[in-house]
Amino acid sequence: MALSVNTKKGLVFGIGGALLVIGCVMGGVWLSIVTSIFEGEMGLSSTSKSFSMWEETPIPMYIEVYFFNCANAEAFQQSPQTVAPEFVEMGPYIFSEHHKKVNIVWNENDTVTFEQIRTWHFEPDRSNGTLRDEITNINVIAVTVEYMIRHMNPVVQIIVDTLVKNTEPLFVTKTVSQLMFEGYEDELLNITATLNVSDFNVPFDKFGWFYPRNNSQTYDGVFNIHTGTNNIDWLGIMDAWNYEQRPPYYDGECGRITGTTGELFPPMENADRVGLFASEVCSSLELVKSVDSFSRLGLEAYKFVGDDSVFDNGTKYPEKRCYCAKSQLIGVNKISDCVEECVPSGVRGISKCRFGAPAFISFPHFYEADPIYLQYIKGLNPSKELHEFYIAVEPVTGIPLDVKARMQINILLRPYINSKLFKDVPKVMIPILWFTQSAELTDSLADLAKLLINLPTIGLVTFFGLAGIGALLILSGVAITLRNSWEGDNVEKLLGNDSFSSVVPTARDVDTDKEEDR
Repeated sequence: MALSVNTKKGLVFGIGGALLVIGCVMGGVWLSIVTSIFEGEMGLSSTSKSFSMWEETPIPMYIEVYFFNCANAEAFQQSPQTVAPEFVEMGPYIFSEHHKKVNIVWNENDTVTFEQIRTWHFEPDRSNGTLRDEITNINVIAVTVEYMIRHMNPVVQIIVDTLVKNTEPLFVTKTVSQLMFEGYEDELLNITATLNVSDFNVPFDKFGWFYPRNNSQTYDGVFNIHTGTNNIDWLGIMDAWNYEQRPPYYDGECGRITGTTGELFPPMENADRVGLFASEVCSSLELVKSVDSFSRLGLEAYKFVGDDSVFDNGTKYPEKRCYCAKSQLIGVNKISDCVEECVPSGVRGISKCRFGAPAFISFPHFYEADPIYLQYIKGLNPSKELHEFYIAVEPVTGIPLDVKARMQINILLRPYINSKLFKDVPKVMIPILWFTQSAELTDSLADLAKLLINLPTIGLVTFFGLAGIGALLILSGVAITLRNSWEGDNVEKLLGNDSFSSVVPTARDVDTDKEEDR
């Protein structure tokens, strides 16, 4: 049966009109649809794609630890005023790292509360050394006790110092395993624990820099972050830590919790800075956007780096003054002239965060710190390539492409008036260890990022392409109408059905058959 002229017109103009309308409508609302899909998948909820990636780390993570071994500990102890401590870097000792969120509670204000378990396993094949390697460095327990009593009654200082002198050496030698997760027992630590004095409130039976963090559910504290389900720009942003928005470790704005935990980021297309909250230092770090380009697995990223403002305490950046323990900086050009924790720029005191120990955090090898720190010690050589703290984030999706979180732990060694063990020591920042927490994008996450990035373009090209085809059909139909050619072969070609006439007789074929019958 042949198609009538009206049927042909209906097909051409109907299909063309339908494609044009569908294409224009879907193309017009596609960006809104993409935004909804993006927020639904990237916003944190129990059913979103981001949840499975956040609940348990889907990508390989590692921590590389380097210890500083004091090569001339005996010579320094004998002549502390004339001999500078010399350090030899040992490592890296590499551990795989895995994060798992537990006790997850979804809140009505679009936040989620949780704790996390971090698990580490030693990777001997990737490491330069074993856990049995011995490291010699300053006796942190002795230094901490002397630091804690520095403002007490002189009689108390003399009594405690006598105890320290009789039980503790200035330097200790321990294995990497003891200094990391295993910990080691100490007589002075046991004595201070039995005294049950609030000033010596150290809630551990052993000392180790990562003791007892491995597999601990409570050590990192309780986190509360924004889910981004109603506003993707808030995805992953910290709201509170241990139920406080301003923990009591720093004054003013320095005590305010900002940034993300480093696992989830909102879109960063308009960002020139990024904040990271680090529970290890009970505060946030602010990285600045670098001019350096960064790409991985076909994705371009913004690179945010730690510059000299991160660990400044007001020397260079007045707004950072609140990181100093005192309200005024006095004589910061020399370590020996500093008042308490107000030391030259480049380190941040974390004493309140670390049970009263004179601990300070910095970039490795005092990178981006005041050069004065390197004048009193030997063996350190800061390098941007090796010691820069940075994170590379794909700006559209907020997915991290590469993370190199590098920090160094230091102990302030200083003389005390009523101390025999520390009477003659200089005031010097002793480097203990530094570490790199690293994570790199996997192929599967890269494919997901590419899909999310290209989804707007894919949809717009597809739907406006359909609209274009529909418009072309309509224009072709109009042209055929003007030429009065609806009964010709070009209609079948227009409909994309060249074989149509060989199967279905045309009107002309039907007329010829009737003539023959006559």
